[in-house]
Amino acid sequence: MPQSIRSSKRSSFHVLPERVALQTSALWLCALSLCFSTALGEVPLSGTGAVVAAHPLAARAGAEVLEEGGGAADAALCALMVLGVVEPQASGLGGGGFALIHGADGRAEVIDFRETAPAGLVLEVFFDPADSLGLARTHRGSAVAVPGTPMGLALLWERHGGLPLPRLLEPAIRLAEDGYPVSRMLAGLIQEQAETILGSPALSELFLVDGFPPAEGDTLYNPALGAVLRKLTERGLRAFYELEAPAVSEAVRAAGGWIGPEDLSSYRALIREPLRSTYRGLVLMGPPPPATGPVAVMECLNIIEALDPASLDEPARIHLLAEALKKALRDRGKRCGDPAFHASPLDSLLDKDLARRILERIHPDALHHNWPPLGSRPLWPPESDQGNTTHLCVSDGRGTVISLTQSINYFFGAGLPCNGYLLNNQMADFTFLEGSLNLPEPGKRPRSSMAPLILLEGDRPLLCLGTPGGQRIISATVQILVGHLDLGLPLQGAIEAPRFHPLGATLVMEPRFSESALAALDRIGYRSYPLKPMDLYFGGAHGIRFHHEGRIECGVDPRRDGAASLAP
Repeated sequence: MPQSIRSSKRSSFHVLPERVALQTSALWLCALSLCFSTALGEVPLSGTGAVVAAHPLAARAGAEVLEEGGGAADAALCALMVLGVVEPQASGLGGGGFALIHGADGRAEVIDFRETAPAGLVLEVFFDPADSLGLARTHRGSAVAVPGTPMGLALLWERHGGLPLPRLLEPAIRLAEDGYPVSRMLAGLIQEQAETILGSPALSELFLVDGFPPAEGDTLYNPALGAVLRKLTERGLRAFYELEAPAVSEAVRAAGGWIGPEDLSSYRALIREPLRSTYRGLVLMGPPPPATGPVAVMECLNIIEALDPASLDEPARIHLLAEALKKALRDRGKRCGDPAFHASPLDSLLDKDLARRILERIHPDALHHNWPPLGSRPLWPPESDQGNTTHLCVSDGRGTVISLTQSINYFFGAGLPCNGYLLNNQMADFTFLEGSLNLPEPGKRPRSSMAPLILLEGDRPLLCLGTPGGQRIISATVQILVGHLDLGLPLQGAIEAPRFHPLGATLVMEPRFSESALAALDRIGYRSYPLKPMDLYFGGAHGIRFHHEGRIECGVDPRRDGAASLAP
C-alpha cells in the first residue's frame, strides 16, 4: 500500500497531531468487532475469485459460476439476475446503471446503461402547483425513465461473457418460481412501505404473505418474473425491448407517463472510456458523465491530497472532508450532465493545481459559506431521500475485475410493477431548476451519483469498490478510501466506520463519533443531525482488495444484506 503523504505545506488548514486519529481508529475497530455480525475475522481473506453482492444468495450464485470456469462477466450477470429476484426493491430489469470492466489484458471500458427520458415527456407536468409533494417526479408513470438494465447486461455478456445464457439465468428463475427467503432488509422496507403496498393489488401480490407484510425468513414467490426470464433465456436479453414493450408502455401510460414501444426499441447502452485520476500514486478509474460520482470523488481526493488525514484529529479530519465534499458535490451538480447534451469541463474539475488552491481556501476553524448545496433541499434528509441502488464487485481470479452499480432509484422505484419487476423512478434524478444542465429533455440521461471504482497500483488492480446511496455514494466512497488508504484501516473496518454527509452547515451523521469531536465541530459552526448507528441512508458498500501475494480481502456492509463469496 502506498505510504501516506505527510506534507509540510499547511495552507490555511494546519495539520494537527496524529495520535488522536490513531486512537480513534482503534476505538472504532474495537467497538465494531463487538457489535456487528460482519466482524473482521469473518471476512474472506483467500481464494482466487470473489463476488461481493447485496445478498448472500446472489454472491453464492456468482461464485458458483466462477467455480465452473465462468469469467467475471458471467458471474456478474448471474448474481445481478438473482438480485433482481431477492432484492427487488433495489434493482432489476426496470432500472439502469454503469459497469466498469478492467480486463486481464489491462484494457478497461465502461458500459453506460443509464435510463433515458421518454420522447413524449411533458415538462409542465413536473411543475403542477397541485402536486405539492412532487409525486410526478417520484411515484407516478411520469417518474419512469426508459429502462437500460437488460441492454446493459446484454452488452456485458456479449463482450465479456462465455457461459451459456440459460445457465446464468437459471438460479434467478429457480428462486422466482420456487420461492426465495425474505431478508432482514426487505422485511423492514416492506413494513415501512406497508400502506403503499396494501393500496396496490399488484404490489401486494409481490410483497405480502396472506395479506400481511412478511417476516424475515418468510418465503415470497415471483412466477411472473420467472416467466419473463425464461423468455429471455430463449430470445436473449435484448429481446426484453420487444417482448416487454407492450406491458411496460401500458403500465407507465396508465399511471400518467409517456413511455411507448418506440422508446424501448430505440434505447441503446453505450461504451465509454473510463474517467481517470490519481491519488497517492494510485490510478482511480470510474465511469464519466452522466455518472458524476467518480468526478466528485476524484475532485474531493485531489483537494485533500496535499495533507495527511492520518495526522489530523477526528474533528479536523471531518471538517476537512466535509468542506472538500461540499465543493465537489456542488461542482458536479453545477457543471456536469449528459455529454450528449452538454460538455462537462472534466479537465478543470480534476486539475490538481486548482484543487490545491481550493484547499488553501478551507479555514481550519470556520465554514466556507459559499459552498452550500445547490437547489432548495432542506438541510436534513427527508424520509424519502434514502435512495436505493445496489453495487456488485467481481473478480474471476484470471485478471478481470468488474465494479458495477445499478438501480431503480428510490426503494421500490416508482411503485409500479410490471410482470414481476419494478419500474424505476429515475426521472427524479433530473434537476428541475431553470438553467440546470440536468433539466429533463427527451432522450437525455439523468445525472447520476453512481461511482463504481477500480483502483490500480501500476497496471494491476488494487481495489474494487462501490456503494448505493444517492449523493451519499460520493461522501461514503471518499470516507472509505481515506479510511483504508490513509488511516490504514482494513477494508472491512473502513466500510464499517461511522459516516457523515455534509448538507450546508448540517452534518448528517451516524452517532458513533466521539462527543469531543461533535463539540469541536459545533464550535466550528456545524450542527449535527444524527441517524441510526448503522443507517441505510449511508448506502451499502462492497469492495475487494487485492494483495500482492495473491490474497483477496473482501469488504461487505452491515448496513444492508451484503455478503462475499469466494471461488477457490
